Amino acid sequence: MLNSKFLGNKRKLAVIISLLFCSNAYSDDHVNPKKDINQAQSIDMHNNPMQSQITSFEESSLPEFISVSEKSELGVTTKRAVNGNQSLVWNWNSGDTLKINKPFRYYTPDEAKAAYGRSASTVFSIWIYNEKPSDGELNFQFGSTGNSNFTMKLNFTGWRSAGLAFHRDMKGTPASEMKGLTITAPNSPEGGKIYIDRVMVSIDDIRYQWADYQVSTQLVEPEIDYGLPGSLPEVTPEELRAISRIKSNLTDYYLSGGQLSDKKIAKIRKHFEDYKLRKEDGVVNGPHIVAKKQLTLYQAKYLSPQDKKLVDKYVDLRKFTEFMQDVAQVWHKTNDQQLKMEMEAMYLLMSEHLLDQGYQKGSSLVTTHHWGYSTRSWYASMLLMEEPLRQAGLLKPIHDSLLWYSREFKERGFDMKVGPKSSDLDYYNTLSLAHIIMLLLEDDEQERAALMHKFGKFISGNIAQTPPGYADGFRPDGTAFRHKGNYPGYSFSAFRSAAYIAYLLSDTPFELSLEARQNLKKAMLSARIYSNPNPGVGTNGRRPFYGISINKIAKGYRWLALAGTDDSGIDQELAAAYLRVVNGTKKDGEAEFGMPIVPENHPQGAYSFNYAAMGVYRYQDKMVTMKGWNKYVWSSEIYRNANRYGRYQSHGSVQIQKWGDEKQWGYNQNGWDWNRMPGATTIHLPWELLDAPNKHTTMLRNKIKYNGATDLKGKYGAFGFVLQNPKKWPNVIDPSFTAKKSVFSFDNRLILVGSNISNSKDEFATETTLFQYGLTQNTQEMWVNGEKITSFPYEQKLEVGDWLIDGMGNGYYVVEGGDVNIHRKTQQSRDNQDKTPTSGDFATAWIDHGKAPDNAEYEYIVILDATPEKMVELKAKMANPDMRPYNVIRKDDKAHVVEDKESGVTGYTAFGYARISDKWVKSISTSSIVMIKGSDKTLEMSVANPDLNMDKETLSQVVPVSITLNGAWSLAEPMDNVSIKRRGSRTVVTVECKDGLPVQLDLNKV
Repeated sequence: MLNSKFLGNKRKLAVIISLLFCSNAYSDDHVNPKKDINQAQSIDMHNNPMQSQITSFEESSLPEFISVSEKSELGVTTKRAVNGNQSLVWNWNSGDTLKINKPFRYYTPDEAKAAYGRSASTVFSIWIYNEKPSDGELNFQFGSTGNSNFTMKLNFTGWRSAGLAFHRDMKGTPASEMKGLTITAPNSPEGGKIYIDRVMVSIDDIRYQWADYQVSTQLVEPEIDYGLPGSLPEVTPEELRAISRIKSNLTDYYLSGGQLSDKKIAKIRKHFEDYKLRKEDGVVNGPHIVAKKQLTLYQAKYLSPQDKKLVDKYVDLRKFTEFMQDVAQVWHKTNDQQLKMEMEAMYLLMSEHLLDQGYQKGSSLVTTHHWGYSTRSWYASMLLMEEPLRQAGLLKPIHDSLLWYSREFKERGFDMKVGPKSSDLDYYNTLSLAHIIMLLLEDDEQERAALMHKFGKFISGNIAQTPPGYADGFRPDGTAFRHKGNYPGYSFSAFRSAAYIAYLLSDTPFELSLEARQNLKKAMLSARIYSNPNPGVGTNGRRPFYGISINKIAKGYRWLALAGTDDSGIDQELAAAYLRVVNGTKKDGEAEFGMPIVPENHPQGAYSFNYAAMGVYRYQDKMVTMKGWNKYVWSSEIYRNANRYGRYQSHGSVQIQKWGDEKQWGYNQNGWDWNRMPGATTIHLPWELLDAPNKHTTMLRNKIKYNGATDLKGKYGAFGFVLQNPKKWPNVIDPSFTAKKSVFSFDNRLILVGSNISNSKDEFATETTLFQYGLTQNTQEMWVNGEKITSFPYEQKLEVGDWLIDGMGNGYYVVEGGDVNIHRKTQQSRDNQDKTPTSGDFATAWIDHGKAPDNAEYEYIVILDATPEKMVELKAKMANPDMRPYNVIRKDDKAHVVEDKESGVTGYTAFGYARISDKWVKSISTSSIVMIKGSDKTLEMSVANPDLNMDKETLSQVVPVSITLNGAWSLAEPMDNVSIKRRGSRTVVTVECKDGLPVQLDLNKV
């Protein structure tokens, strides 16, 4: 049945009639004439550049804009398709041509970038199904002979998707509008048959058009090379036993979980039915399977309604392969032979479908980046279904396929060579266990043993190394980098996998080195210091309030404890940490570790993490996270669809969290005012101005080499922060906004001071937030000047000298800064991903510095175990200069210096060279953070320079700091990184700081 639109064009109608008489519409393949979606429409050349130009073949007959050589046979078919229910089927003879007579719009890289918001290309892609591989090539020619062209080999069976950037990967010169596409068949006397579907021109990220065995592009992802020698040693019985044990344990790992039930089996059957997978006459059909990142090519947000309807029917590869793992688990667990056969048939058909869809060795499918997230379950299911796959002849093609697609991680793990890129946390998170599976399923047992040896040595070197610059991996202070910063959202999952590998390989010839296990231990114990059990919002990158928690990696502590980190067996420190995280008991310790291990207490004291521009102070069950940013550490990771309002996460924020899930204590994005990050100094902006300034990723850095923390022997802490905004978006992010902030931590007290708070924004108020939290069952109580506040809503304005206690038992006494506003009310906000309105009941307090402040200041003290009685006592002491518990010695653009009388400790945040002239210090040579606790005869001193002194390809280098002390002093013990020079009645102590690590030293009076 012909579409009525054909009738108005006699020439085109004649072509179609001619094609019909040439048997181009095959009786066995022809579509039901009732199905007429009319999908293939001409491209409107004035569309948004981001709207993909898609040609599909869902009409009841051949589209009018398709023509072929006279002897060719062409039709539409339901036999095979990826986009909808139909494709073109072309029986070609040598040199035949197929023409798509419609215009294609090309955008230059600059135009594409302007539309997309990051470097982008105009990309052509097409799906081709080949039933029989041949040596010939298809030639694709756009517009006239001078326009873009390329060739595609037909050396494959199944679906393939070629994808090339016009400006970079094709010959010829693209025009802004190219009239038509001509596909020329190979010069082959045998001819052939191919299916064509979903012809598309679209805007795509410039990095992701990868070459494969069919098409050549300039983006080549080399294949994995394990680099084994030609001659391998004989396998020992010990190696064979170890490999068998590892394989058995890994299989058990993937079979852990719930028991089989009728309900679960029924759910699996229903799920499988929904896919409508079938195999008839050797033809496998089912839903089009696509990895999430492959959808970027479509720019789904901008698709036309017709195209969106078809693309929405695609099935996500991750969900498909996770279901394969579910099926494989049932196959393993059941003793019902009929059910076992049913699961095996399901699994094998799904495997064949993936191969038919093009997930084969040599097929890039344009791109498959972020492969591990989509397919880790596929590797696991292959291990579980090894024998059925082997018997069906599918194990090798699946194994070859997965090794091919793992090439994205060639330098990032799979080549097993330690280097700058090999510590990739995504590798540990998504593919490290998959990598072991690939090695265990190598057919040759000599290769298998050799590869396991290489793997153990590689992981050992990888975990033990400090990678250069901003590369992924573990840092000397216990942080772990991903996306060029300490990132718990990635690192925690990596810790879990790495710990399991340590456990899996323990007591085998392939076990990890002690150095690697000790470095992993340092990172994991650090994680439980800056998590309570959730990390602070300022550390969570683009995932604020996302439920990131050490609870989710608790088993990692157990596994690493069992693997041991020295020669003494079980690591009791890690075991105790595990028991605290899981709320275990001594009895649990006996059961888990076979010895009387008790849960550790909450960590206490001060900790410095300058690879994260972060200080952490822990008191009782509370964790205080002090977070900054600088040249080396980004402020926050902001996407257009994630954390879009997160600009202030690290603006010298000071978040106090009690132990327990963050939502229980009111840290929830529903109603959260993104302008009021606790402790941060901010300009309070409307949502449209606080929104992400960039269409894609924004990770703010500046030129400041400062910002970070030190601790005095782990007991007392100091944190310093200098705010400098970039000049890139002056209408959105004010480059005139400056501030200098410090936090000093002494026992149960935090002393917070700020100076040089200035900006030119006279439309909006500048604020320093004391606290913000949602009102939950745990946080209802509040005290203000001795009055218990229960009313809601509630608003109050306090003056300097007033006090309050928040719902977590923290007392605030403001000494200087301006009016203090308190609200208990329902707040309206926006979702950080999609901007939808949210609301919630919150308590908030902030210091109002006014609009466009000029060198504003603040000073306040926080009591971490406050009671009304303690706050009354503090107020009385603060009223008497002789009774004040601390003195602010200096607070200006050069330094902040605070002396805590009760502990006898003085903290110094020097923002550059500074003359101090207090009891201990005469001057500090450069930006640094110093703490001193002294007496007439001894000094305890801590010195840190947060300047990591590195670039993107180098390791941290030494940055010396010289402190001139009053009096004559000598080192209590010689130190390689500290030198002393006495100059009359003064002593110059020079400390070689590196990696931002605090240097602890003891001095004796001479």
